[in-house]
Amino acid sequence: MMMLAILFFVIAVFLFILAKKEQSMIPKAIPIITLVLAVIALGLKMVTTVQSGHVKVATLFGKVQDNTYAEGLHLVNPLYDFTEFDLRQKTHKESAGIPAEDKLITNIDVSVQYRINGNLAAQILRNTGTAQALIQVHLVPKLRSILREQGKGIAKSQDFFKEAVQVRLQNTLLNGLQEYLTPQGMQVDAVLIRDIRLPDVIRTAIEDTKRREQEVLKQQAELERFATEQDQKVKQAESEYEAAQLEAKKIKELADAEAYKIRVINNTLVKSPNYIELKKVEQWNGVLPVYTGGNNVPMIDLRSK
Repeated sequence: MMMLAILFFVIAVFLFILAKKEQSMIPKAIPIITLVLAVIALGLKMVTTVQSGHVKVATLFGKVQDNTYAEGLHLVNPLYDFTEFDLRQKTHKESAGIPAEDKLITNIDVSVQYRINGNLAAQILRNTGTAQALIQVHLVPKLRSILREQGKGIAKSQDFFKEAVQVRLQNTLLNGLQEYLTPQGMQVDAVLIRDIRLPDVIRTAIEDTKRREQEVLKQQAELERFATEQDQKVKQAESEYEAAQLEAKKIKELADAEAYKIRVINNTLVKSPNYIELKKVEQWNGVLPVYTGGNNVPMIDLRSK
């Protein structure tokens, strides 16, 4: 915009010179309009607007100015050039391989939540450059360095899945990045572990272990089912055995009762010879015997009716 204002001003001066000549074909209004355009362009260059959540740093002929411009409208030197920094919270995602003490590489994905310190924006521009340069020059190398260092205290790669190891890793990353990046103008708010990918050999071993565990669980379930069926069969056999015992006991008791009855009858016959005659009378139905022929002996039916 400043170059445009200078260009309009030069053109306006040139047109004014041409318009003063006696036979000039240039209307006098043209230089005035050009001059007005130059003034407008210069006026726009003297005003800068900073949007919400941002800050601007001015440079004059390549020299960074210490003063920064916060959000709002500002009257500035028209010769200033501006670099804008976004102060809102951002997230940088990074992946790195961490060698554990078992020499196997575990890939870890982390997210770093950060924001630019507006008070140090001029320093950032002077020492590093833009916010993206700050990430590439300071954040990424330091993050990877801390991640690699953490593997020295991990005995096995699968230990990265332990909650205590993950909490310690996050805290170490957060403290290390804050200590290093705060003086550089970057405020680190949090470091989060997104994903952990174990080496292929470990993943294969874990999958094989899980498959074997599932097979063992399946076999245990089958054994429990078989044991349950056998237990049911045993209980059924016990019930049948108890029923048979009860039936045998019943038969024995009936037999004992019949034997007792016979013994009582025998004892009665011994003690009372007329007992048989009594039974005959009890069996008689009141009908007299029938005689056939001459000297036949009458027959009395003693069978019970």
